[in-house]
Amino acid sequence: MTLIEPLRKCNSCGIEAHTEGNLEKFVYKKKLKHCRVNTCKECANKYNRDRRRNNKESYSVTNKKYRLKKNYGISVEEYDKRMSSSDCCEICETKNSLCYDHDHKTMQFRGVLCRVCNKGLGSFGDTLEGLKKAVKYLEKEKNNER
Repeated sequence: MTLIEPLRKCNSCGIEAHTEGNLEKFVYKKKLKHCRVNTCKECANKYNRDRRRNNKESYSVTNKKYRLKKNYGISVEEYDKRMSSSDCCEICETKNSLCYDHDHKTMQFRGVLCRVCNKGLGSFGDTLEGLKKAVKYLEKEKNNER
């Protein structure tokens, strides 16, 4: 009797996947053979939960400090100061899901927007030309309704 070598085996709990269908239990990573790592989803989730729970305060502050410095070149204090410049979206005036809007070329802060408006600007390339084309399209549609 020959033993079949498993396609994947979890390094933590030892669960094995012997068929392609069983690979669904393992963490996905596109660049690997069979597109799975040697960690099952259950062990990966437990590891991440424990890591967040044990490092809750320092992890979130350090992560935020790192992201702000890397993405915008500013400190947490500067970010908080800029975000407090408005308590609502500067386009639609909602107070939900506010975020930091910036010019992607210059990284300059533009204002406080809700996620929907910020994503909308991004969809038009953050340019006046993109927005003008959208307005022109909507005006054309409006004129066709008459």
